Amino acid sequence: MTKKPLSRYVLTDQLYSLIKNQILSHAMPAGDKINIDKLARDLGVSNIPIRESLFRLASEGLVTIVPFKGMFVAEMNLRDIDEIFEIRQSLEELSVRKAASRIPKELLVRMLQQLSLESVANEGTDMEDAVSKLNEDLHGTILKYAKNENLKQIVASLIERIYRYLSLHSFRIDLNAERLEHETIVRALLDNDIEQAVSAMRAHLSNSHQRLRDNFD
Repeated sequence: MTKKPLSRYVLTDQLYSLIKNQILSHAMPAGDKINIDKLARDLGVSNIPIRESLFRLASEGLVTIVPFKGMFVAEMNLRDIDEIFEIRQSLEELSVRKAASRIPKELLVRMLQQLSLESVANEGTDMEDAVSKLNEDLHGTILKYAKNENLKQIVASLIERIYRYLSLHSFRIDLNAERLEHETIVRALLDNDIEQAVSAMRAHLSNSHQRLRDNFD
């Protein structure tokens, strides 16, 4: 039986994921010019799905398009960090307000229990994996119950860009501070205090922003 070739759309999705992972893991370093012809040869595909993937990554801030010069892996700098958190601050406060009344109380109780367990489990754990787990449990849950798919996609994309900084070997994040800040947000949600939950989210993102800056500066 002859195997059907992948459709262009499926192929583009696969290439998008592959190139994205290379950028996030620094296999494609920040600032490097992307040689589309070489990339296509290395991956055994035509230039068209490569270009489509790169345009998609450009829309997410991971690739920079410079007219008449080409495409580059997006730079990493303090301005980028500041802009990401400026956007996250507004969008995640909105997500808390939208999700607060929808998150089941039993789920919030389980989240508190898990945060308590993670205070022990995180010792000796890979930092990037630990932060990813913390963020998925809290931010992922809030975005899920905000019931706004566009909001979810935008914030998830911004968080992914932050992981690009966290994956630098020199970064050390205070996991205990992150956990305690998450716990404050969850407790406010359990108490049905939306304004306190919003305030706690604002403080958490401000602190996370500063911690990331301090590591990168």
